[in-house]
Amino acid sequence: MNAIRVGSYVTHSQRPAWGLGKVFGQSAAHVLVGFADLPEEERFKRLEMRIGLLQRATVGAHAQLDSWNVQCDSTCHYIAAAEKPKRHGKTVRWTRTDAMEQFVNKFSGGFPDAWYRSSSRADHVARHDKWNELLSGARLRQFADTDPVAGGQAIVSALSASTRSLLTAGELTQLRDSFNSNVASRFLLIALADLLDADRPTAELYDRYVAAFAALKPAARKRPLSWSLLTALPFVAQPSRHIHVRPPQMRKAAAGMGFDLQFHEKPSWKTYESILVYAADLLAFVTPRGGIDMIDVLALINTTAE
Repeated sequence: MNAIRVGSYVTHSQRPAWGLGKVFGQSAAHVLVGFADLPEEERFKRLEMRIGLLQRATVGAHAQLDSWNVQCDSTCHYIAAAEKPKRHGKTVRWTRTDAMEQFVNKFSGGFPDAWYRSSSRADHVARHDKWNELLSGARLRQFADTDPVAGGQAIVSALSASTRSLLTAGELTQLRDSFNSNVASRFLLIALADLLDADRPTAELYDRYVAAFAALKPAARKRPLSWSLLTALPFVAQPSRHIHVRPPQMRKAAAGMGFDLQFHEKPSWKTYESILVYAADLLAFVTPRGGIDMIDVLALINTTAE
C-alpha cells in the first residue's frame, strides 16, 4: 500500500460491495477510508496498512467523495465529516497555494521552519502542555466536583503559559475575574468537559458550552461574549480538533479564498461549524506540507490575513 496516501481513490480487495473509497487519513499503521456506497453511519472505515488490502482505483475525481471534509485523529480514528463550504459567487482573491507561498515567504522552511516553530508554534504548544499538566483526563470534572473556581483559575494559568499570550491582557483579566462563582464555574467546567470528551462536537454540546460561558459574570462591568474568549479554551485543550477564532483574521482569510463562513458576531454553533469545516479543509491541505494540527492552520490563516 506504499502508493496509497491521503487523497487516493481505492477499493477494498475483500469488500468489493463497498464500492469506491477515498483515503482521508493516514498514520504509520492505519488509514481512514470513506466509501461512497455505504450508509452514512457506516461509510468511514479505519483499516490496517496491509499489503493488498486496498487497491488503488484509476479515477481522477469523484463528486461525492471530493465534497467531504473529514477529520480524524493521529491514529486514523474517525472524528467528523461535513460537506466542503460552498463558494457562493464570492470573488476568490487567492488560493490555498497562494496562501502557502505567502507563508513560505515569511518562514522559508514552511511548517518545519525553526524560526516558525520557536517564534509562533512553541507558544501554542506551551499552553497545550500546561493544559495537559493541569487539566488532562478527568481533571475538569474533578475540579467541577471539588473546587470549580480553582478549576477556572487553572484554565487561566494554562492560557497564560507562554511569553506571547493567545488572549489580550484585557481578555485574560476578564476571564480570570469571571471565575468568581462556584455555581457558574461548575456549569462551565462540565459543559467544556462534555464538549472535549465527545467523539465530535455537536450543536447541542456547543450551544450548552456557549450558554455556560455566557453565564460567567466578571466582577467588573460585563463585556459581550467574544469569539476569541469562547474558542480559546477548546483550542488550547485540543489543538488537533478546535481552532481559535479572531474574527477579523478568520473572515479576511476565508473571504479571500471564497469560503462563506456564515459568520455572525454572536457566537453560535452554526458559525463555528462552518469555521471548523473551513479549518479542516486547510488542515487537509497543510498536512502533506508539514503541517500537524490546527496550530499550523491558524498560522496559515493569520499570515494570509496580514
